[in-house]
Formats: sequence, C-alpha cells, structure tokens
Amino acid sequence: MNRKIRTIIALLGVLLCFVTAGTGYGSANTPKECADGILSYLCASSSVDCAQKWLDSPDESKFQRPVDWYFLGLYQSGEDYDLTAFRAQYTAHIAQKDTSASNATWLNHRLLSWTMGVPLPADEEITKRVQGGDIMSLVYGLHLSNNTGGQYVLPASLLERQCADGGFSLRGDAGDPDVTAMVLEALAPYYGTQEDVTASVDRALDYLSKAQLPNGGYKSFGTDNSESVSQVIIALSALGIDCRTDARFTKGATLFDSLSRFRCENGAYRHAEDGDQSEIATAEAFCAMVAYERFLTGQGALYQLTQYRGGTENPVTSVPTATPAQNSDNPNGETDKPGNVTGSPENAVNSDTAKSGKGIDFRVFAVLGVLVLLCLTLALLYKFERLTKRNFFFTALVAAVIIAFLLLNDFESVSKHYEGYDVENPIGTVTLTIRCDTVAGEGNLPKDGVILAVTECPIEEGDVAFAVLERVTKREHIAMDYTGGGTSVYVKGIADLYEFTYGEMSGWIYRINGVTMPVGCGSATVKPGDRIEFLYTRMLGEDLE
Repeated sequence: MNRKIRTIIALLGVLLCFVTAGTGYGSANTPKECADGILSYLCASSSVDCAQKWLDSPDESKFQRPVDWYFLGLYQSGEDYDLTAFRAQYTAHIAQKDTSASNATWLNHRLLSWTMGVPLPADEEITKRVQGGDIMSLVYGLHLSNNTGGQYVLPASLLERQCADGGFSLRGDAGDPDVTAMVLEALAPYYGTQEDVTASVDRALDYLSKAQLPNGGYKSFGTDNSESVSQVIIALSALGIDCRTDARFTKGATLFDSLSRFRCENGAYRHAEDGDQSEIATAEAFCAMVAYERFLTGQGALYQLTQYRGGTENPVTSVPTATPAQNSDNPNGETDKPGNVTGSPENAVNSDTAKSGKGIDFRVFAVLGVLVLLCLTLALLYKFERLTKRNFFFTALVAAVIIAFLLLNDFESVSKHYEGYDVENPIGTVTLTIRCDTVAGEGNLPKDGVILAVTECPIEEGDVAFAVLERVTKREHIAMDYTGGGTSVYVKGIADLYEFTYGEMSGWIYRINGVTMPVGCGSATVKPGDRIEFLYTRMLGEDLE
C-alpha cells in the first residue's frame, strides 16, 4: 500500500512539474521574479543597491538607458517610490531635448511628466505635435488623452491607419508586430465599448496570431526579437487576454515562455536570441513583466496611469524650456518607439544647426546686393526725372519683398549641402556600406549592388546610425532623402532609390554588426568598431537573410 502511495505521489509531482512549466510558473520564472531580476541587473550595473537609489541618483548616466521605459515599469509596479529628485532631474533633462525631439517622443515626455505631477502645456502646444502621418504621435497623443481627459487624439485617427492585413505599421500597407501592439495599447480602453474600435482590435489580434512564429515569438524587420514579444504581452494584458493561456497566441510556446529565450543570466534581456544583452530589450521586457503582473492581479493596464501626489516639498510647476544652445550638448538615450532607445539622435540630426554659425551667411551679401541695386535704381530714376513718390515706394516695396524672401527662406548651396559634418571629439571610427543587391542591375543601379563600398567614418560620443549615414553621404556626394527627425527620422531614399519603388514592402533597412535593428536609425547608438550597413529590400528584409 505504501508503495502505491509513493508511486501516486511521484506521478503527481511529475504532473505538477509539467503544469508549472506549461504555465510559465516554473522556478524563478514568474512575472514578478523576472521583473525583480531586471531590477537587480539595473541596480548592479548602476552601482546602487535599490531602485529608489537609482531614481534618486544625480548621475546623468541613467539617461544613457531607455529611462522612459524603466520609469514607466517602476511607476506601475505597485511600489511606492519617492519621485521628488527624479522628477526634477527628468524634466531638466528632457528640456535639453524637446526643441528637436520627434513628436512621439515629445508627447511621451509630456505623458510621463504629467504622471510625475508636472502640469501639462497648453492644448494648442500638444495638438500641434499630433500628426496624422506619424502613427506613433497618434499613439502617444491618445495615451495622453486617455489619462488626462484631453481631446488631443480620437481613436478614429488610429483606425484609419489600419493595414489591409489587419496590422498597423509606420508606413506602407504591411503590418508590423511592434507597431500593431503599441496601437492596441492605446486603443485598449475602448475595446468592448465602441463597436468600430472592437472590430479593428479583433482584426489586429487576428493579424498578431497569424504573424506569430512557431517558437512563439515575432519577427520585426526580418529579425526574431524580444521587443516585439514584450510589446504583444503588454497589449494583450491591456486587453484582458492572458498571454499564457489564450490558444491564439500559443505556437509551440506561449509568449511568456518565448520571451525567456532572450533572458541573460544577470537578469537582462537580449534583442536577438544569439546576441548580446540590450538595454532597450531589457527595459521593454521589464514593462512586459509589470504589465502581465498587473493583469494577473487586476491592477489595470500598463498605460492606465494616475498622477503622483508625493514629494510636495519641491513641486515642479512647469516644464523648463530649452534654448537652442542647449541642443549642442549631447543628451543621451531616449525612446522612440518611443521607448526605443539609447542614443542622441536629436543632436545628430540637427548638428547642422549648431554649426551653421561658421562663416558669413551668403544671404548677408544678397541683401547688400539688393540694397545697392535699390540705390542704383533710385539714382537712375532721379537722373531721368522719374523719381516720383509712386515710383519710389514701388521700388522700395519690391526691394523689401526680395529681402524678406531671402531672409525667411533657408537656402543651401550644393557645396554646403554635401559638406560633411566635422567631428570635434572623435572617440573612434565605424564603417558604413550602402548596398542594393536585391535590385542590382535594375535601371541605372550598379550591377554589383554596391552604392557605397565599406567606408570609415569617425564618430562622437552618442552618435546614432543616422548621424553616420548623413555624415558619409554628404561627404561622398550621395543623395539621401529622409523625413521626420530625432528618433523618428526615416530614410526614404538613397542614391535616388526610394521606398516602394519595387513594391509595397520595398525600402531601406539597416544593420549594425550584422543584426537588423528593431528601432529606427535615429535611435540606435553606435560605438567604435561597429559595422553599419544600409540595405535595400523588396520584402521587408526577408530577402536579405
């Protein structure tokens, strides 16, 4: 009898192991334990012993990390942190970036600042940052509306951007898992209450289910990556869907288990399964764990925010306004998906502004030329006895219009346009190559696919991939067209080869050290020795593998 009992107990133990493994609640594998592991990594790598000290630390190096994501996770973790010191440091830091920040990043700053107790700017200042063609500004504008009660964005603005496959993307008509998940996070408060939103969200969920890989993960820009998994977990948790038990999102493994593939021994997370640890991957995984834990405990969605009311001894009454001179500093790491990441793209993209003061603007000479011509014209009119009041005022008006036109327009000579930026404080070099192998030989494109052979470029601390591209293309006289700025800068064309020229999924992507990055080239910080590649694809990177 005892032998039978022991056998039954053993079988129950084995069954329990299978159950806990299947639910993602094996040893050291709960959402709370994973989140705690990330915090342990964050504190250890910052030389502090707790998250409160990390928030309080005056060390500006914390902004070299995706601080917006880390703060959001900490604030929503349920712990009662004192934000007094961090609030002052955060608002001072973003003031250095906001004059050149992308719309989405600026709106995200306003949302998190408001969460810390900082008053919002005027409605007009917020609404001008919401751009219909910039889907991430719509996402963060809707988050701001949902939490503060403002009417900056309506859900319909996002519904209009849904792709034919049910997903959402930055551009084109092919969905992207990251962008789709982030849109769902903003639409979640309306799910089940507004018919059009519910129908749109259901289509997007169907897209995410179909896009899921056999290992439970997701590809974005051709790479199986952890950030996409994290964002889908956050979105499903906001919609009240359990990422461990919903059959639609179990393909060989659950989302929760799939994310564990990217976990490092020190608690951090990788972007790619075989890559090095990544700050943005770690910060987004932290938010995913917090979001899932909030779902399990009924605390609400990650973006269901309330205002901080503590720390009244030094309240922040307004957001500091940066002067243009502050942009010449090198503020580090922000997000821009927004939330994606480390780098100082605003400094890179707008470095021409900082350097434009060198030399005398040619417009000064043009204005002087107009004034000389005005004097000569008046002299001739006087000589031929035609200098009437009417002729005088008409000539002066024409001159004034020409001068106004010269002063109000930013003219740029060809030589100036192709002038490479100086690197005043180089920390090393990177290499850049530009290739179009997927369309080599088409039209006037090079038959070997090489637009730019491997070329060295010096970099400064905080440079991002776009800064290198812009610097080198100007130096090498290669045409490069882009839109947006800061972390939302987007490369439309290089050497007259544009997005969508070879189909709806064609365009430029980039790699660093052979890895297709999950964030825009305005967000990816580079370091000495990095290999940067800008590559043209017909199939969202699938044809480059």
